[in-house]
Amino acid sequence: MDDLDPTLGQAVQAQHDGRYDEALRCLLEVSGRVLASEAPSRADEFITMFEWQLLTEAYAPAREALARVRDAEVARLLAGDARFAGGDNRPGSRFTIVVKMNELLGDAQATRDLFVGLVTLAPAQARQLAYRALPAIVAAGDFALAERYLARDPLARLDELNDLAQRLPLFPPEGGAPRLAAELSNFVQDVRLCAATWDGLGRGAEASELRMAALAGLASDEMRVLARRELAEPGTIHRETAAHQMAQEDARDAAGGVAG
Repeated sequence: MDDLDPTLGQAVQAQHDGRYDEALRCLLEVSGRVLASEAPSRADEFITMFEWQLLTEAYAPAREALARVRDAEVARLLAGDARFAGGDNRPGSRFTIVVKMNELLGDAQATRDLFVGLVTLAPAQARQLAYRALPAIVAAGDFALAERYLARDPLARLDELNDLAQRLPLFPPEGGAPRLAAELSNFVQDVRLCAATWDGLGRGAEASELRMAALAGLASDEMRVLARRELAEPGTIHRETAAHQMAQEDARDAAGGVAG
C-alpha cells in the first residue's frame, strides 16, 4: 500500500522482525495520529488495530500501553469528544474504537461500564451505539441492561435473509463481496445475544425456542449448518469466509504458477 503511513510501515516490519519495543514505539506514534484531528486512511486505522492485536499477544508491555491509550480515549469521549477525523472523509467513532481496544484487551466489563456512563451523559448517543456495546454487556453478565437495547424481534429479518439467499451464494466467487454471509452473521448475533440475555434472566425456555425457530426458519441447509456453528462459537462465519477467500487466492496463485 503506497499510501500507508511510513511509521506504521516501520511498526509492521519491526513486529515481523521481533523488535517489539520499536514496534510499540511506532504504534503509539501512529495511534496518536489516527485518533487525533488528522485524517488517516481507513487502511491506516485497520492495520494499526491489527498490529496492536499482534503485539499485545506477543509482548506484555504492549497490553499496558494499549490500556493507557484506551483510558485516554475514554476520557476524551466522556468529555464530549465523540469523533475523530477518520479516513475517506468519514468521521471515526471514538466509542467504536475504544470497544475494539477493549476486545483486544479482553475487557468486556470496561465496555459495559463506558456504555453505562454514556447512558447517563448522552442517552440518545448511547442508544445509537448500543448495537456495538451489546456483545460486551452480555459477556459482562448485565442482562437487565442488555434487555433494554436488544433487537425487538430477532426473527423479523428471516424473510429478507431467505430472499437474499435466493440471489446470492453464501461463499461468492473470488472478488465477490460475501454479503449473504455478513447478513447471516448479523442475524445470528441478534439471536444469540437475545437468547443469552433471556437465559441470564431465567427465561431459558423462551431462549431455546428462539434458537430453534431461528435455525428452522433458514431456507437452506448450508445456512442452517453455519448458523448452528456460529451460535455455538461466535466468529465462525467470519473465519469460514476468510478461509474461503484465502483458498480462492491460493488456487489462483497456483494456477498462475502452473501457467507460467
